[in-house]
Amino acid sequence: MNRRTDPSRQQRAHRSQQLRARGLTWDQIAAVWETDRPDIGPRVALRWAHNLSHQEVADRWNSLDLGEPTMVKARIYQFEHWPAKGRRPSLPALHTLARIYQVHARRLLNDIEYALYGSQDRQEIDRIDYRRLDENVHGSVLASCEVPQFPGTAEVSHPATSEMRDRRALSPEEQLELYARESSHILGKAECSNVGSSTIERLNGDLQRIAVDYLKVPTGPLLRDVRRVRDEALRLLEGHQPLRYRKDLYLVAGWAMTLLAWISTDLGRPGAAISHAQAAWHFAEETGHDDLRAWICKSQQVTAYWGQRKVEAVRHAEHGLGYARRAGGETELMLASTLALDYARLGRPDDALRLLHRAQEIDPRTSVHSPGGPLSCSSERALSYWADTYLVLSDPDSALTVATRSVAISQRRPIPERNLGTERMTALHIVRAHIDAGALDGASEALRPVLETPAELRAAPLLLKLDEIANRVPARGHGKEIQEGIKAFRSESRAPLEG
Repeated sequence: MNRRTDPSRQQRAHRSQQLRARGLTWDQIAAVWETDRPDIGPRVALRWAHNLSHQEVADRWNSLDLGEPTMVKARIYQFEHWPAKGRRPSLPALHTLARIYQVHARRLLNDIEYALYGSQDRQEIDRIDYRRLDENVHGSVLASCEVPQFPGTAEVSHPATSEMRDRRALSPEEQLELYARESSHILGKAECSNVGSSTIERLNGDLQRIAVDYLKVPTGPLLRDVRRVRDEALRLLEGHQPLRYRKDLYLVAGWAMTLLAWISTDLGRPGAAISHAQAAWHFAEETGHDDLRAWICKSQQVTAYWGQRKVEAVRHAEHGLGYARRAGGETELMLASTLALDYARLGRPDDALRLLHRAQEIDPRTSVHSPGGPLSCSSERALSYWADTYLVLSDPDSALTVATRSVAISQRRPIPERNLGTERMTALHIVRAHIDAGALDGASEALRPVLETPAELRAAPLLLKLDEIANRVPARGHGKEIQEGIKAFRSESRAPLEG
């Protein structure tokens, strides 16, 4: 957009005097200037409304400061041209400018600029209000800054501006010209976005890296990283972006909180897991994303099962399978395998076998719409669930065959692609199968690699599964060796947060 010639001081003075005489506030007069001149920002519009030069604003600033004069006209210019260039106004600067222009501090910033401040700063900005100094407000100061329903178009949609415009005696030709300018202004504001495709790709890439690295590296740094991704998505959502990017940000936030729910369960924090899953569900519902819905249900099923709430776990798995069937691929494979195992645990062997056979027919490659890591279901992970199902159904031979195949597939993959958490749990299925078959020597041998897991990578479900195994073997021979090995492992374990 080509910049037009700025109005002269005389023109600005004449227009402001007319509008003030009609009862408009400084806020509303600035809105008129923004409607007429969509190439200027809110701080320029407010200065024009008061018909001040940069030097006069600096002079008023310095008159409010009891110390040495510190403000110069160049700094006022810099404030007006941020963020394209110039300098971002600090909170004290917004206080002073709001006082000079007799407005709410939020009025000094457009939606994109407002989103560039941190959440605590935004809370303070929302509290800065000097509209009471404006004689034309007549005591009708709002409790908080008015935010239009259509973001970025306050200067068009503001009721006071519309009323003023309708009182003007305009010919049809003048009306058409004015309304065309307003529509162009609306388009320009609507096309503004605080996020683009590269930002969405970066956030999704960060989530995928975190998910893939989980249980391969210390959990502490990953936990901080996934929180950072969640918070950045939520911060960006407070700004303005096209609908397609808004949906992408909802998905980023939803996946991040689902991953936090999963990690919370692994760290033995079921209450935190429930809170993350409930928050994630809001974002899944807003987007209508079946993969996300299904994986949230899966995270809730995991939390319920390890909390010894087996009936609740089945309910979450059944709920999730309904969404997973529409999603297909890995998501359907995971939920079908999960529900088969849960049915077996509840003593429903026919239902368990029916779903197990159905799961074995699902191709996991048909769709991939999750970050990966614990929120994915490769063929070896599905085999691990099937092995566990066979163990519950008292078929250790089938369990051993399937579990051994799962570990072999996993170990053939490059390290970055291996799900080491699943691999360790599957190794324990092999241990359990040997125990149930009476081969304690084989169980002791299969257990050895698991007991080499670094202390910082020992998830709570792994420790609980080890306790089950220790309680399952006799306290003699290889059984005593297994119990002592697990006891030593448990004594050295700590929450996997270090690093």
